[in-house]
Amino acid sequence: MVFVVCTFAPRHLDHHPQAIKVPYVHSNTEADEVLFYVRGNFGSRKGISAGSISVHPAGIPHGPHPGTILASMNVQRTEELAVMFDTEKPLLLTPEAMRMDDPNYPMSWIEQNEFSSPDGQPR
Repeated sequence: MVFVVCTFAPRHLDHHPQAIKVPYVHSNTEADEVLFYVRGNFGSRKGISAGSISVHPAGIPHGPHPGTILASMNVQRTEELAVMFDTEKPLLLTPEAMRMDDPNYPMSWIEQNEFSSPDGQPR
């Protein structure tokens, strides 16, 4: 299997006043994406902590959670540490992996407001 490994390590961020310092919304049309969060504050995600793993299958849009783009505007540095890999072929999730699935993860992109409950569902 062919795959690409990326590292998110502590670093200074772009310092232009209008720079968006978190990844943009995207769909990996040709690869499944797996992220393992080692430590730090993950500015593009809410509710992610050390030891978390996320899987974004090919073609599924994903990116920063609501509110994280604006929150990143004044950030000068990140101390996050994570490892990501993108696969050439689709991953097959084992029954053990499926038992660890967080069914609320897809809802984490829905911004909370007066019209939605804490789980993102309409009131």
